[in-house]
Amino acid sequence: MDLKMFLISLGVVAVVVAWFVIGLSWYLNRGWFVFMEDAYSDLGGYRSCCPWLFNYGLICVGILIILYGVGVVLVSANKLEVVGGSYLSLAGVFLVLIGLFPAGTRPHTFVSAWFFIQSDIALTILTYGLWRRTNDRSMLYGFIISLIAIPVAILVEIVIGWPSAAVIETYGILIIDLIVIMLYLEYRAKPFIYPSA
Repeated sequence: MDLKMFLISLGVVAVVVAWFVIGLSWYLNRGWFVFMEDAYSDLGGYRSCCPWLFNYGLICVGILIILYGVGVVLVSANKLEVVGGSYLSLAGVFLVLIGLFPAGTRPHTFVSAWFFIQSDIALTILTYGLWRRTNDRSMLYGFIISLIAIPVAILVEIVIGWPSAAVIETYGILIIDLIVIMLYLEYRAKPFIYPSA
């Protein structure tokens, strides 16, 4: 595996590590954390038995996403892909900031919201760029999913309301995870269309 594909694989590693951190933090705080009432960020706040686990975990996942974005830029062949990869790295920076500014700190809500917004922007641009270049149907589906993710979240909030921050965060994370896995499979299945190392 060359350096570029190693960096691309860090997207999938980030998915696994993120759920491990969330799951372990949730398990250790199961006495008070309620999925339908709380936010995942509460696992890094003052009520948590081990806020460092959640916050440092997010910092590590953020660093993985930054490196993943660099990998995407390195294999990019058009400006849209470069922009998408750059926004991915920026989303990773915002995830690091969530770990540095946990629940209860002033910038927390802003950096949390912008992580999801930056991720969606990145994945929308990236999947569109890849679809235009490869004409691969899976990238078209990825583009459509990314494009409608935020409008669907807003519509759900207007119509029935999200029961908790953790529920909408799960929705956002699952969308990100799905597209990252689709991208990994695309890069892995068609290495010949991407610039070589």
